[in-house]
Amino acid sequence: MSRRQHFFINERNQTKIYHLMDYKIHRPFFSEPLKITIGNPLNETYYMIKNIVYREKQILALKRDEEQNTIILVEAKIDDGKLTYISMLTDDVLTDVSEIIENYIQ
Repeated sequence: MSRRQHFFINERNQTKIYHLMDYKIHRPFFSEPLKITIGNPLNETYYMIKNIVYREKQILALKRDEEQNTIILVEAKIDDGKLTYISMLTDDVLTDVSEIIENYIQ
């Protein structure tokens, strides 16, 4: 076995293994801003400007074109890699997240 192969084997032995779902819970699902259409029967378009994780919940900061000074915070439910549902945040979570997200959004 060459020195190079031995080095790579040692690197692999030091690597930590994570369960994919545990890893995803602690990381924002969306890394780039995107456009989201929500509604039934009337569709409204929002722009997701930030995605953070708080207490293992995916929190989205949304804006609308009509209301540029208003940011809406929601919890996102993601199943099989797709955004399936958004819901309002509870008052205690909303207070905490508002303070945290203020630092991220200018």
